[in-house]
Amino acid sequence: MNTLQYLVAERAEISPQHEALVEHNERYTFNEFHEKVNQLSHYFLEKGIQKGDRIGVLAHTSIAYPVVTMGILQVGAVVVPLSKSMTPYELDSIITSGQLKAIIHHNEFTSVLEKAEQTDGLSFTLKIEDAKEFTTQFSAYNTNTPEALPEVLPEDLALMMFTSGTTGKSKGCMIAHGSVSAFLNSGGQEERANIDKSMRYLFVHPFFHMSSMSILFMCINTGNTMVCSEETDPAKVIEVIEKENIKMLFALPPALKYIVEELEKGDHYDFPLKLAVSGGTKVSESLIEQYDRNGMILAQGYGSTEAWIISSWHPQMGWKKVSSAGKPAPHVEVKIVDPETRQEVPSGEKGEVLVRSPYLFKGYWQNEEATNAVLQDGWLAMGDAGRLDEDGFLYIEGRYKDVIVYGGDNIYPDQVEEVVLAADGVLEATVVGMPDDVYGEVPYAFVVKQEASALTEEDVVNFCKERLAPYKVPTVVFVSSLPKNSVGKVLKNEVKKQALAHA
Repeated sequence: MNTLQYLVAERAEISPQHEALVEHNERYTFNEFHEKVNQLSHYFLEKGIQKGDRIGVLAHTSIAYPVVTMGILQVGAVVVPLSKSMTPYELDSIITSGQLKAIIHHNEFTSVLEKAEQTDGLSFTLKIEDAKEFTTQFSAYNTNTPEALPEVLPEDLALMMFTSGTTGKSKGCMIAHGSVSAFLNSGGQEERANIDKSMRYLFVHPFFHMSSMSILFMCINTGNTMVCSEETDPAKVIEVIEKENIKMLFALPPALKYIVEELEKGDHYDFPLKLAVSGGTKVSESLIEQYDRNGMILAQGYGSTEAWIISSWHPQMGWKKVSSAGKPAPHVEVKIVDPETRQEVPSGEKGEVLVRSPYLFKGYWQNEEATNAVLQDGWLAMGDAGRLDEDGFLYIEGRYKDVIVYGGDNIYPDQVEEVVLAADGVLEATVVGMPDDVYGEVPYAFVVKQEASALTEEDVVNFCKERLAPYKVPTVVFVSSLPKNSVGKVLKNEVKKQALAHA
């Protein structure tokens, strides 16, 4: 397998009757999954979709997402996952810059499409509610694989994922079939053939994020059951985990914190969840230990839309390395360079993280300048500050643009956040630099404390004083919530903006 075109068909051959997709009372085997992908492929071909056409997907975390994704890929078109928080203005920009041919969407997003001005240029839109059951307009479509499918090559685009950059317009990351296939094949074919029927995966994190999209492909490749849920309430997520015997899930640290806090409130004997995976931001050691105390493994990964998976850490690698981002994935090379000279620095020294792997994106869609700014002689410049220790473990110590320059010293927010989050009673926290007449910038920690906690701001400061150099100890401000983007990442720029406005 060197493309994703027949990924579902190949899995259906291996384990046709194994449960593939679950959402509430809807349950489909891999054979039924394959049939639905075929029906959608026939529909796309009838609508004139051709190889290379870009199709936007604006949808919830539902079983429709894997069906739509694989239907698009099977006809050789390109999947363009769209953020659920997208505004009409943002959608217009992506329709225009990405030259979209069509958009598949849930009914809830109809108003966004109606308010967007560029949708008239689309060939068609398809409302998922009209196709989800495949029993109305889709019942007439053949469940066999279409004969007139184009040949898809490894270098052909599979995905165009628009990054949610902090400045300027979003950039379309071009991801080829071959890159994803290389990622899926890195574990070997034996893993693909020997399915573990107990490994049921819960999708609560949005599919338009690289993490969920990569796990979607992995689940199909290895035959794991995909359970989809729109639940955000921790108690209800726990109900789904218990009802569906979920073994694995991915979520960002704040969501995982809420889930484990809720779990600890009640008696949940023989809780089925065994592995939680997180990424997108640093996972605190205290949260990893909290999961361990409750009989669950919390692993963390480091990656990006441009690079996919770069490295990962899990407890079997040793608790001494818990604060690291783990070791690079198979076939991934990491080096640390001086951000000014671009020369590689010795082991243990801090610099910018560069990555080279078979999984790298092809570049930014029609943006050669932005592509050349990050791709240098086959290496992707991550813009992250990091170091490699003598054992090859990667440590991420913040973004260079997030560095707080305190006088002549650099303060990396991730390091301060790690300490603040370890304080009893802290639920969420983020650290940003605030302007100061004397030092230029000083660290401020904006903290959401746990419900009913007696924690004071002074308590957090004293906790930090015991663990950080004096110049790194932040001013602590309690807030009711932290602004986040559509995938749950804290918007540091918005935090700083709000704080400056109040100041």
